[in-house]
Amino acid sequence: MSAAEQDFASAAMRHIRDAEALLQSSRDQAWHLAGFAHECARKACIEDGWVPKVLGHDFSNASDRVVDFAIALDARVGRFPVRAWTSRAPIVAVWHPNHRYERTGTAAHKAGRDVDELVSQGREAVDECILALFLNGALKEESLR
Repeated sequence: MSAAEQDFASAAMRHIRDAEALLQSSRDQAWHLAGFAHECARKACIEDGWVPKVLGHDFSNASDRVVDFAIALDARVGRFPVRAWTSRAPIVAVWHPNHRYERTGTAAHKAGRDVDELVSQGREAVDECILALFLNGALKEESLR
């Protein structure tokens, strides 16, 4: 997929809506999608071509350094809520995209995982990023479809 086809804001909103809907029927999928909602929300605020690629799915201290570097290169990014994701949404530090390969039922029973909390914090992160993008005139109308 080309960078022109990527729409992180749209993806973040879709992932969190789907995660919320799946809380009752598939907690594994809710866990999986809520983590991607966090990731896409943050990337929506830093759409410079190289930054999302370097960030990948990482919410470690290394990703905070990449975000700080991106802000140093583009002060506009500093207007968005992209720093310190694991302190703002601590449960996201437990999430990793490789959870999608786990046996069904794992998300609800594995220690340290609170599916409801990840979805709740995902909703807050997505809403905060979408609002910031809107207020800064950086939210594309197509993203809302």
